[in-house]
Amino acid sequence: MTGPAARAAALLFALCCATPVLAHQKTPPSEPVTVAGSLGETNFPNSGGTAAQPDFMRGLLLLHSFEFDAARQSFRAAQAQDPGFAMAYWGEALSHNMPIWGEQDLEAARAVLQRLGPTREVRMGKAATERERGYLASVEALYGDGTKVERDASFNRALGELSRKFPEDLDARSFHALSWLGLSGSTRDTANYMRAAAEAEAVYEIDPRHPGALHYLVHAYDDPVHAPLGLRAARRYGKVAPAAAHAQHMPSHIFFALGMWDDAIAANVASLATARSQGQGGYHALEWLAYAYLQQGMRDDAAKLVQSVADDVASKPTQGNRTSLAYVRAMWLVETGSADPMGWADVDETGIKAISAFSAYDFARGVVAARSGNVSAAAAQARRLQTRSDAARANAVGVVASRYDSVTPEELEQGQILATALEGAILFAQGKQDDGLGRVRKAIARADSMAFEYGPPYSVKPLDELLGDLLLTVGKPAEAAAAYRRTLAVHPNRRLAVAGLTTALSPEAPGD
Repeated sequence: MTGPAARAAALLFALCCATPVLAHQKTPPSEPVTVAGSLGETNFPNSGGTAAQPDFMRGLLLLHSFEFDAARQSFRAAQAQDPGFAMAYWGEALSHNMPIWGEQDLEAARAVLQRLGPTREVRMGKAATERERGYLASVEALYGDGTKVERDASFNRALGELSRKFPEDLDARSFHALSWLGLSGSTRDTANYMRAAAEAEAVYEIDPRHPGALHYLVHAYDDPVHAPLGLRAARRYGKVAPAAAHAQHMPSHIFFALGMWDDAIAANVASLATARSQGQGGYHALEWLAYAYLQQGMRDDAAKLVQSVADDVASKPTQGNRTSLAYVRAMWLVETGSADPMGWADVDETGIKAISAFSAYDFARGVVAARSGNVSAAAAQARRLQTRSDAARANAVGVVASRYDSVTPEELEQGQILATALEGAILFAQGKQDDGLGRVRKAIARADSMAFEYGPPYSVKPLDELLGDLLLTVGKPAEAAAAYRRTLAVHPNRRLAVAGLTTALSPEAPGD
């Protein structure tokens, strides 16, 4: 074994032998966290006692790698060593904000600040220096009065002011970059992302191994247009912070945007190994790994991952693994067109308000059924999809502590888009080809108005690719080729789109 596969296997073995650092989860562990391995390095002068420094610095580095639960425990440990250490409370409060994931536990964060002091004035009085007061002021703004949008903007301004006053503070400048990313929640805003990139690039010029700068550069650049700019950060970040599962996964954001499947596989093998060695599911990395395997035609490897999630659900169902199971089954169906029962069984949605993965699963089952001529089965999935999307509107309650407990406006819009596209596929299967193509085109136009999302497509089957498949069927290879090219512009090296384009360009392609 050579190349990326060998490196991935070696890294998997090494990480499985490491002492764990907890990955993202919804409930704090009952046992103290022991972090072993490198999380990177930073220089953060502070007023805490000597005994509190190791835990505080570990918490800070964990924050930069989005290992929020482990960071929270480290900051609490620092408080135990120095109960008056205001910055340890700052860090714990900040660990309840997951800006790019669209999650924030406002109640828990405010409770942390209350433990430091009953009012903002009292808390600010416990910050020992002007710089520490600036940090504390930023979380006071983040968790103060106003809407989430207003508080995010105030947080961004406070960190900008702190960075200008203390330009040598690379952590303040890195968190300022992150705050730009967080201004639009979990939705990409190119202007904000480029502001974030500018801030993180400035840190990178001073310290090219700063974990925060590397992490936020990857997030800023993880779309097909900007991804080449993120390659150097992607290549470095996982090596700088190998003890963080999220740091191992993040480079694949750039690799996906460039269609670099071997590199994406290696990154997510490493991330999954780290997470599993910690007793965590690692389902986010697992989903991306399954998708990358399928792009390489590695069906057996992908099938094992899908089955592993099903086994986890059978033994200990959670919101996370049930959501992941719906999504990886949807991937499997679309990529293989398989009638294997593994891709068709329902997944229990009880207690999960988020709908994206389940909508994708309905859509995948419907599209595959329609293509096989089973119109009644496709129609049943279309009804499920529409019913779920309609019912979910009551659950759009805004940003909450767990993404599973609310539905976002983006998910609602995506659900409607998928329902329209599936309706088109069904009409097409019924012989109403022009009507079907029109409905799919309508769905595409609606989807094009939404912000680009990195990673595996939310629909699992890109809608332009679906259109290309239908156009090939009716003997319109030139139009099909254009649809496949549009797919590949946002999902480079996607296997089915490449195959479709090859067929459309073949001299043997029927039609015009």
